Amino acid sequence: MACLLLAAQGNLHAEDQAPDQNAPRRILVVLEKTPGLLSYSNEEMAILQRSLLTAISEAKGGPSPVAYGLSKTFPKTTKDRNKAARDAGADCWLWVKISGFKFAPAMRVISYDLIYDLTTLDFSISRPEAFPMMNISQVRWDDIRDPLVKKYPALGPLAYSRGPPEAITLTLRAHPGTQITGLSPKPLTAGPDGTTSVELPSPAPYSLRATLVGYVPSRMTFYLDGQTEINVDQVKSPWLYIDAAALDGLFPGVSATYAIPIFPGFIRVGFTTFRAGFAGWQDKFFTSLPLSQLTLLLGWYVSPEDNATRFYAGAGPLLRVTLPPDGSFTIDHLLPWGIQLVAGWEFALGGSFRAFVEYAPTLYSTPEPDVFKAYFGSDNGSNNSTFPYFNFPPSWALNPFELRFGLRWML
Repeated sequence: MACLLLAAQGNLHAEDQAPDQNAPRRILVVLEKTPGLLSYSNEEMAILQRSLLTAISEAKGGPSPVAYGLSKTFPKTTKDRNKAARDAGADCWLWVKISGFKFAPAMRVISYDLIYDLTTLDFSISRPEAFPMMNISQVRWDDIRDPLVKKYPALGPLAYSRGPPEAITLTLRAHPGTQITGLSPKPLTAGPDGTTSVELPSPAPYSLRATLVGYVPSRMTFYLDGQTEINVDQVKSPWLYIDAAALDGLFPGVSATYAIPIFPGFIRVGFTTFRAGFAGWQDKFFTSLPLSQLTLLLGWYVSPEDNATRFYAGAGPLLRVTLPPDGSFTIDHLLPWGIQLVAGWEFALGGSFRAFVEYAPTLYSTPEPDVFKAYFGSDNGSNNSTFPYFNFPPSWALNPFELRFGLRWML
């Protein structure tokens, strides 16, 4: 019933408003989930949709929401989405897609203004905890609602005539060399004095993205209503990452990463010890080996720094050392060194923390292959393979199953 009332309210047209009053904008609200990644039921999605609609409708000065059916798929193209909004009696639309994990969902938020023919919002959000489905009143939407209200203030009836707004010259202030996209067909670049200018229609909503080497790419949304200057928010990129991790979920390790400022590369030094680890498959709960591993990794991020999730890849050498209780420190005789390949997935948890998972197949040198085979043994009696290693005569072994996961602190 609440959704029907909201939809009925949203179907009012500008000519239904008093000519001397500003009319609230009418926004089509679409809530979707990524198939296969989340376990939200249809009932839970309906609860979240009602909660989002209520939050928008109760916002002072905000747009009037119109619900989009949960059973319908929102069109893929902006043109078709605009048509869906017009068919619902709306002059703008909001699309929120939930992805990630249910215990820590992420959301992609996009909104479009049909009156000014502009994308007004385009950003991602990561939630550090699950939606409180058992107490829907505690679900907070202010990170979506507040920028939405700023983008869509109530407008006078003349705005619906689609008459051209007045063009003004807007000065953008940022660090010298910053590239700004989203406001003009070609990127704008801040000069030595830290400014650049562009002519834009006003009043109207806008979004921009600013990039500069050494700074996190920043996205800004603003409503231009006569102001002549905008300061672009910029934050320096973190240059040091500290990891606390577990190799194969068994053995603890730490690493320090230096992020190279001039391109999205990094250098990482890591240490993993096999002195204490989980051994649930054996007849004892813990295992201990007089072995440690030093790694050096050269890597490259393939995803932009402002993404909620980032992918990276790298490669580098490793060295294994031993310190037996009754012996001296030495390089491991069985698997002294190797080459490791890494493919990683990093996702934001909030603040300066990120979680990560890495797949790290490793090729080891085995200068004593006979000892190696005798030590690891073989279930089938063959000398050609040993779990989890695959032996490559005469002196190599591949472990294709290594996984590393943990918590990353960005400094």
